[in-house]
Amino acid sequence: MKLVHFQLADQFHFGMLTDSNEYIDLDTACRDYLGVNPVKGADPSRFRDMRAFFAGGADSVELTRKIIEYIDRRRKMGWTPRAATGARYLFKPEEGVQLLAPVTAGAKIYCLASNSRSHVAEQKKTPPTQPYAFTRFSNSLVGPSEPLVVHRAGQFPDIEVELAIVLGRRGKHIPAARAMEYVAGYTIGLDMGYRDLQYPNEGPVDWVMGKGFDASMAVGPWIVPKEEVGEPYPLAMELKVGGTVRQTGTTDDYLFRIPDVLAHLSQGITFEPGDLISLGTIAGAPARVRQRVAPPQGRGP
Repeated sequence: MKLVHFQLADQFHFGMLTDSNEYIDLDTACRDYLGVNPVKGADPSRFRDMRAFFAGGADSVELTRKIIEYIDRRRKMGWTPRAATGARYLFKPEEGVQLLAPVTAGAKIYCLASNSRSHVAEQKKTPPTQPYAFTRFSNSLVGPSEPLVVHRAGQFPDIEVELAIVLGRRGKHIPAARAMEYVAGYTIGLDMGYRDLQYPNEGPVDWVMGKGFDASMAVGPWIVPKEEVGEPYPLAMELKVGGTVRQTGTTDDYLFRIPDVLAHLSQGITFEPGDLISLGTIAGAPARVRQRVAPPQGRGP
């Protein structure tokens, strides 16, 4: 199951990408399904966006599976899947679908720094003894159909691949032994920052200038539920820039695993469904070896 936010003709949709490479608008599809198969207590509003979906927990996943089965049955009977209103809810990529970041506005975004043995080693740093995180804001996120923007203020844009988790439950003071119960799924983060701005000649680390610029982190293309991913260690990670492999490794390289990260951060933070934690990058960050990264989509302001 590949859960997505997408846009078509300037209209926002929450849905999924099917194995047959079609996008389903789950909100409209759910209303069609419930009109034929009433389900007590079922609420189509859980399909308005990623946060609402995950807040619905296992019921959201189960209802989604029923909707998919319903669509398949209709097709076998020769029907065109449409809502009673005539509204379509199946779309092909070639119709102009644009994938957006699968993160709802208002979600909290956390990123781990120095969470990779190889990355810490290439920085010639001492490995941290506990998870070390910083925050991003929604202005810095883009989806896979949108360009990262390279800003004139920085000289060394640094692109890094990361595994990210999306939370599915509200929680605080989460014990490590139960932390995976709060994880809803996984996605990919492409984190762009500016090492020359992050580490100025004077003063402490500047996370805002180094990592907080507009359109400086791509997330997506979708979220896969944790049940379909299984054990997240090891998962392969690779980043190519202009066809050249810049980073390659696995999630086994992470110093702190998901339960430890959640237990640490939730000591003072209340997590909500849809919040995102990017778990950090691996060795090979271009700026660390003084390699310039070509602007992904030209320069911005």
